[in-house]
Amino acid sequence: MSAGKVLLSDEDRALLLKVSSLLEEILETLEVLENEEAMEAVREAERDVGSGKVRNYDEFIEELKKAGEI
Repeated sequence: MSAGKVLLSDEDRALLLKVSSLLEEILETLEVLENEEAMEAVREAERDVGSGKVRNYDEFIEELKKAGEI
């Protein structure tokens, strides 16, 4: 191989970094999906949202202020 020859262009490197990042995200997602405890927590959170047991961030902060916690 001759000196100075480029195997990958800058665009190729950028694409490889994006693909690598995407694969890492997919692996992390699969790990969560395999974790029964984590998935039950997700299902519980979805039930809470569906039943209206949640409040938005501003309401939460206001509640903490009124309680003197912040």
